[in-house]
Amino acid sequence: MIKDIYLLVGGEATRLRPLSEGIPKALLTIKEEPLINIILDNLSDTNFDNINLICSIKHEAQWKQYQKNSKFNIKLHFEREKLDTAGYIVQNIDDFEDQFICMNGDLLINMDFSLFVNEVSNAKNSTICSIPVDDPSRYGVLDLDGSKIINFIEKPQDLEYGNNISLGVYCLFREDIQKVKNKLEIPCSFEKALFPELARSHLLDCYKVDGEMIDVGTRESYIFAHTENKSNWIADGVIIGENTKVENSVILGDCSIGNNVVINNSIICTNSNIESNEEINEEIYKK
Repeated sequence: MIKDIYLLVGGEATRLRPLSEGIPKALLTIKEEPLINIILDNLSDTNFDNINLICSIKHEAQWKQYQKNSKFNIKLHFEREKLDTAGYIVQNIDDFEDQFICMNGDLLINMDFSLFVNEVSNAKNSTICSIPVDDPSRYGVLDLDGSKIINFIEKPQDLEYGNNISLGVYCLFREDIQKVKNKLEIPCSFEKALFPELARSHLLDCYKVDGEMIDVGTRESYIFAHTENKSNWIADGVIIGENTKVENSVILGDCSIGNNVVINNSIICTNSNIESNEEINEEIYKK
């Protein structure tokens, strides 16, 4: 059984500023719970012995504080410079286990992780976990020959190459990466460099699952992660005045909102104060 997992948590949610100013994306909260906690809770049935986070050195203090207070037993690895998504793993592959799981640590992923880990424990090559989508033109599509990945098609305009996309969860073999390492340069991207090279060498398979993912890095998806298009999400303790209308929005803790305010498709950051009669429309508001 695979016992090691590496989560990529070096990303910054630049499109969520000022909410995300100075905060790694994986430490943003969803319904007051850090995103990384939600991800690790979803992995609880997999019984990994070693949970590793690959972090940016610019967030060293925040990750060490998280590690100190976390209920999870985690190990931190820091990138001293920007290495892109696969750079740290490729650069240090000789120190990795024979087989390990890697996944994006800043996505909400709904799938049966235990089933995936059990299945790929007997895999012969590195494997990308994939899901079908209705509209593949928004994604990079896996071009398949049976279960073998032969190419990556960026944002296809039709279904010629199918509709399977990467879910951001991978089973990787150290030996596979070592075989192609000398063809790669650092910084190194999974999607643009490592995976295409593995595919050309017939070392990359696809495992299809039922699942879904949400990248919470945009205002719309961050709101959806809280509301699922059903209602607003308003933290406990928020003060809202009379005749104020809130539609499809997220209001974080310790905010004070006046009378006759209109808030629409927006995120109101922690400790914000909104005066009476203001209108907030499609904003990330912090004041």
